[in-house]
Amino acid sequence: MSIQDQKTFLSNIHPFQVLTAEQMEICIKHMDIAYYPKDSILINPEKIPNYFFIVIKGSVYEYSVENVVLMDYHHQDSFDSNSLIYGKCNNIFKVYEDLICYELEKNTFLKLIELNQQFKDYFLKDLVNKIQTLKNKEYTSELSSFMIAKVEDTLIHEACIIDENTKLIDAIQKSMEYKTSSIIIKKTTGEYGIITDSLLKTKVLLEGRDLTISVKDIAIFPLLTVNNDDYLFEALTVLIKKNIKRVGVTNNKGEMIGILEQIDVLSHFANHTYVVDSKIKKANNLEDLKSASKDLINIISSLHAKGVKVNHISNLIGQLNTKVYQKLYELILPEELRDNACFMVMGSEGRNEQIIKTDQDNALVIKDGIDVEQYRFYMNEITKNLINFAYPVCEGNIMVSNPFWCKTVNEYKNETARWIEAPGIQNYMDLAIFFDSFAVAGNKELLINLKDDLFNKLHDKDVFMAYFAKATIAFDTPNTVTNIMTKSHIIDIKKTAVFPIVQGIRSLALREKIRETTTIKRIKILEDRRVLEKEKAAELLEAFDFVNTLRLKSQLHDIQHGKKITNEIDTHTLGKIERDLLKDSFKIINEFKRFISYTFRIDRIS
Repeated sequence: MSIQDQKTFLSNIHPFQVLTAEQMEICIKHMDIAYYPKDSILINPEKIPNYFFIVIKGSVYEYSVENVVLMDYHHQDSFDSNSLIYGKCNNIFKVYEDLICYELEKNTFLKLIELNQQFKDYFLKDLVNKIQTLKNKEYTSELSSFMIAKVEDTLIHEACIIDENTKLIDAIQKSMEYKTSSIIIKKTTGEYGIITDSLLKTKVLLEGRDLTISVKDIAIFPLLTVNNDDYLFEALTVLIKKNIKRVGVTNNKGEMIGILEQIDVLSHFANHTYVVDSKIKKANNLEDLKSASKDLINIISSLHAKGVKVNHISNLIGQLNTKVYQKLYELILPEELRDNACFMVMGSEGRNEQIIKTDQDNALVIKDGIDVEQYRFYMNEITKNLINFAYPVCEGNIMVSNPFWCKTVNEYKNETARWIEAPGIQNYMDLAIFFDSFAVAGNKELLINLKDDLFNKLHDKDVFMAYFAKATIAFDTPNTVTNIMTKSHIIDIKKTAVFPIVQGIRSLALREKIRETTTIKRIKILEDRRVLEKEKAAELLEAFDFVNTLRLKSQLHDIQHGKKITNEIDTHTLGKIERDLLKDSFKIINEFKRFISYTFRIDRIS
């Protein structure tokens, strides 16, 4: 292989492309090609190498001392920086297929680390930072201001801040000097409130109040705020979720530094989200609502193409879906029935993690003493219309049109007791789906009551929790990517990667009585409670984001080509960096499975 071929080969491998021309020359000068037959031991605890290996052809497996495959390395992969940097290795590197590789001298490798900070950072970073680095490299072409813009990057209006005891007329005069329609009120406690033009019309003009009243008499408290360092996309989600036109902006000290207006956020993004949100709000009939809901797939495609992270997309789409459900509930149910029941979404919808409409998971809980039968017709209408809106039928019939998922509070309590006392696969599944339930319309206190009851029933139910958590390890997660690439290049990313994280975290959340339903927020709460170590939580968040990104990318491809939406990923379509990310994600997931098995003592049950 010529020197130019060597340069070309290395320039395609991260992080070698960050080397300067001079550093690349040093690298190539001290690098040779070597051959090792199958079953050769390259590294083990007693054999620390004098080379950094870069695979040209063949493959190498990394084993634990217990002979468990931890990682596989093949074309363009490299190993083992840790052995060279720290002078020790706990694992065994064994040739799986005859190996042809580059060997970079140890001293040269260590010299390059000292000469190039980016090169050094990559090898000295932990797994989470390595994953983030690879993601940034893989998706750099897709990144845009849409994804990375912070609140401070857009227009923040100067805030007109006045004391809570200020006379209204003086406050209005000051707002005119600031040329703003918003007056920010600050209490002595430090809490902020707001007075808008619309509030002046309704609370002062229409009620005939005197302008000498104190601003605190009509102000709305508290004022919703975002941090100036927050992503602008997160601010947009708050505006959409709360149906408001502006939020306060604070710094890291909690001090008010300005006002962020919805119109400025929308002009920054120039996307279709606000249009859809407005169409849902203004829908006066089912056809208008159907038209609005059909626009969601265009938003998803646009956001994904612009590099927006999956959890941000799911959060925004979840808010819009919730508004569709609320409006549908309002349009179909007579007003006198609405507050005596709670309409809820469950499963992936309840976790706010169903981006593409794959199925319905919804239910109704009705106040005790109210006749359930009077809701039957309307629940059938809800299901029928959701199908008409392109929300697919749930194959398990987990829909409000099914009497099993439309009953009173007391009937649900009897059901949860049966799930716990007579455990079985179906009961575990029903409990898992129900635990992820989220109230979207009606009387939300009914669902809160049921969750309280469920938590009380699970006290000291260690054996039940062990069986419930066991589902985390129900599906195999590959130890390596090689067996996927060579044996069966189609994998179900939901079973192998998404579900183990969701179920494992759900099990911990149920045991800890955590009310939050989204997997990401559950992970953060578990970290705060020290159930998960900070590093483990960070790894799970990165792995969960990546596998869901692959899933969404594949599903959008299916939609664009008129195929049935599935959870299958064709690994032959993955680039090297995506394959490396998948490999690292599998490693994190398998370690998490072992953590769940140990935490719930799954080995002690049959």
